[in-house]
Amino acid sequence: MIKITDVKKDSIAEQSGIRKNDVLVSLNNHNINDFLDYLFYQSEEHLSIEFEQLHQRKEVIVEKSFDEDLGLKFQEMRIRSCSNNCIFCFIRQNPPKMRRQIYFCDEDYRYSFLYGNYITLTDISDADLRRISEQRLSPLYISVHATDPDVRKAIFRFRSDDDRLMEKIDYLVKNRIELHTQVVLVPGLNDGEVLEKTIRDLYRFKNGLKTVAIVPVGLTMHRKRLPVIQPVTPDLAGMLIEQSQRWDRDLRNNEGDPFVYLADEIYLLAKAAIPETEHYGPFYQIENGVGLCRQLLDSIGSVRKANLKITGKFCFITGKLAEPLLHEKILPKFNQQKNLNVQLVPIENNFFGTSVTVSGLITGRDIIDQFPKNTDYNCIFLPPNCINDNGLLLDDVTPD
Repeated sequence: MIKITDVKKDSIAEQSGIRKNDVLVSLNNHNINDFLDYLFYQSEEHLSIEFEQLHQRKEVIVEKSFDEDLGLKFQEMRIRSCSNNCIFCFIRQNPPKMRRQIYFCDEDYRYSFLYGNYITLTDISDADLRRISEQRLSPLYISVHATDPDVRKAIFRFRSDDDRLMEKIDYLVKNRIELHTQVVLVPGLNDGEVLEKTIRDLYRFKNGLKTVAIVPVGLTMHRKRLPVIQPVTPDLAGMLIEQSQRWDRDLRNNEGDPFVYLADEIYLLAKAAIPETEHYGPFYQIENGVGLCRQLLDSIGSVRKANLKITGKFCFITGKLAEPLLHEKILPKFNQQKNLNVQLVPIENNFFGTSVTVSGLITGRDIIDQFPKNTDYNCIFLPPNCINDNGLLLDDVTPD
């Protein structure tokens, strides 16, 4: 059952007598527990709608077009939390006194389907797997990290022994659920032969498992009482790039695109060239930082002398990792324009620690503290990924 927060005017629901604050119980005798249940079961042309109004159970029968919406809105789904205790969990590396939501570890396949959140499958039940299959909740995004059982235990520190990762992946792929996976790389733990085994094991499912992204572990200075972890070094990043050339040659998904991808951070760490557009196919994991640099370079490549009609002095704010790329490839494209002056201000991350160099984790206080004084910029541009949907940076500072 879910509470109805609004009913669209003149909708089927309103015409059927359903009102705001009623409770939707079932559609065609299927219990409705969340918004996804509603979307799936309301698509039928003949619907029996059971709902509660002023504590009285009611039922109406409606006839409608296939997929015509009933016109109901609901309270937000309560997101499921994660029961793992991963050794590199970024949530547990946050400093104190941030907003409460920052400290929540999510593990919800519904949000993986809706928004691309990564889940581990360790908490997923057989009933969840059946629902995913029945309702076609595809694609899903899975944090694998390793397929070796002992390494997985060391990484995830399970509360349960009911992992069954490969069995669950097999079930999802056989039921035509598209999967995209990631490996957060921890030097000395899941690199080397362990990584090779992980990739080989996952490649068996290439019919439905489309990609594996390798992402360097993120470490802040707030790791008190947490296991000691070594960062991915520029040398290791270079070795991964060499390995990736073999993976590109030998491992392709069913669409003919590369099966294994390296996060942009790895190329930037190694000061290596960003792969060409063709390497990324349809940019399967762009939200995971795989191909963002190439997408930026391609968009800037279209700039020509006659294209820009603006003049003035502008500033781009960025993290330390992307500073060389922007200096070399981006700023010259703008500064060749007549009467246009674009400058770069890289921000060192004192909030999380200087080992954190990506733009998405820049905070407002670090920008304020490090930004040049007495400047006369016409406009200052922030990286869009450092601001959330509520217009806040991580430390609750607003752009204003």
